[in-house]
Amino acid sequence: MRKSIIYIAMMVVVVLMTACQEELNPNSIFIDPVEPTSTEESFTYDFDLWLHEHYTVPYNVEFLYKLDDNATDPNYNLVPTRLGMSDTLAHLALYLWFDVYDKIVDANFLKENGPRMIQLVGSSAINAANGTEKLGTAEGGIKVTLYKINQMKTNDMDQLNEYIFKTMHHEFSHILHQKKKYPREFETLTPGDYDVDGWQYRSDKEAWQLGFASPYGSSQAREDFVEIIANYIVKSDKDWQAMLKVAGQDGANGASIINQKLEICRNWLAEKWEIDIDALHEEVQARQENLDYEKIMRCDFSY
Repeated sequence: MRKSIIYIAMMVVVVLMTACQEELNPNSIFIDPVEPTSTEESFTYDFDLWLHEHYTVPYNVEFLYKLDDNATDPNYNLVPTRLGMSDTLAHLALYLWFDVYDKIVDANFLKENGPRMIQLVGSSAINAANGTEKLGTAEGGIKVTLYKINQMKTNDMDQLNEYIFKTMHHEFSHILHQKKKYPREFETLTPGDYDVDGWQYRSDKEAWQLGFASPYGSSQAREDFVEIIANYIVKSDKDWQAMLKVAGQDGANGASIINQKLEICRNWLAEKWEIDIDALHEEVQARQENLDYEKIMRCDFSY
C-alpha cells in the first residue's frame, strides 16, 4: 500500500479554534540553562547552550530534541532523534526558516507569533488503519512537532523540503489563520472536491488537476489553504511551473484554480500580516541554492 503523507494536527478542532485566539506573550517563558549535573547532561551541554542562545533568547522558543514520553502521543511507538541530526536540523531551521522571517517580515515577528516549542521525533507516526503517515502537528498555536527526523538526508534539499520545511511552513500557517481568519472566498473555489476520508488515495496529478497543491490539501479547506502557502514558499519556480503544467493537462482547470487560491493567500498574508509571500519564496530559494553538503556537515550557513 502506498504510504501517504499527512500533516494533520491531532487536536480537537474546537480546542484549536479557541486556544489559538490567545495572544502570545513575547516575554521569555523559559529559565536559563543550568550547569550539567550528570554525564548525560554534560554530553549535550554545549548544544543546549547554543539552542538557548539562538532559539530561546531571540525567539522565546524551546527546541526539544530529547524524547519525552509524556510530551508525545502514546498511540504511536516513537524513537528519539539522533543528536547529530538534531544539531544539523537546528542550524538548518535557523537559516532557512527563522532568519528568513527576520529578514523579510520583522525581527520580532516569530517571537510574537511563532510557536513556543519545536519538538523533534526520530521516527514516523504511522496510522496503519488508513495507511497515512503523520509528519507534523501544531498544538494550539504553541507547539510544533516534526517526525521522521532520523531518516532525513541532509544533502537532499527536495527531501528536507517535503518532510521538514514544507511541514514547518504548513503548521505555522495554521497558527496564523487561527489568529486571523482567511477569506471564505477561498472555500468556494473547490467546495465539492474536498474528501476528508479519501484524500490519501489521490495521486499528485489528480490533486493538481482538481486545483490542489497536494493530495493532503484536498482533504479540507483549511489544509488546502496552508498547503498552497507552504508549497509555494519551498518549491522552486521550475517545480511550481511544472506542477501547474500538469494541473492544466487533459482539459483540467487545476492550474487556474491553484493560481486563484495563491492570489487569495498572497493578499491575505499582505493585508492581515504584512507578509510578502513572493519575497519569502525568493529568499528561501536563494538560501537553498547557496547550500552545499560540505557546509551542512560543518553547520556553516553563512549567507
